[in-house]
Amino acid sequence: MHMHHIEPSVADIPSPPLPCACTALRKASRAVTRFYDEVMDGAAVSPTQFAVLRTIARHDVVALPDLAQALAMDRTTLYRTLKPLERAGWIATAEATGRSRQARLTVEGEAVIAEAAGAWEAAQRRFVGAFGAERWAGMAQSLGDIVALAQGGAA
Repeated sequence: MHMHHIEPSVADIPSPPLPCACTALRKASRAVTRFYDEVMDGAAVSPTQFAVLRTIARHDVVALPDLAQALAMDRTTLYRTLKPLERAGWIATAEATGRSRQARLTVEGEAVIAEAAGAWEAAQRRFVGAFGAERWAGMAQSLGDIVALAQGGAA
């Protein structure tokens, strides 16, 4: 994914420096993914696959560049993530306008989401319950701001 160059002024850099934002966010992401992996262990899909399938399900048909944008994934990573979903018959991809492709959920994909939803909900309840719903709501807003900032928008 292309990251926009963000250049703070010298006055914006605290002394002593704060922990690296990239390292801290990646570490948190890996830890949360591992937690969801453990709670969803019996599900047919991983948390990442579940997120992709649910994002596709929110659309009738979605262009792959739009899906990549919605998931904040670069296209190469998205395409690698979609291949096993397509092989399993959970999504179908087809040519769209121009050189673009689009994806749609299949009936089998809808069934996989329905099957895995309980495990995902259990992980979500445990995580948000332990973290605190109000804290999580604020954190989710902050993370959305971080995504917008990193993609070149205003936070």
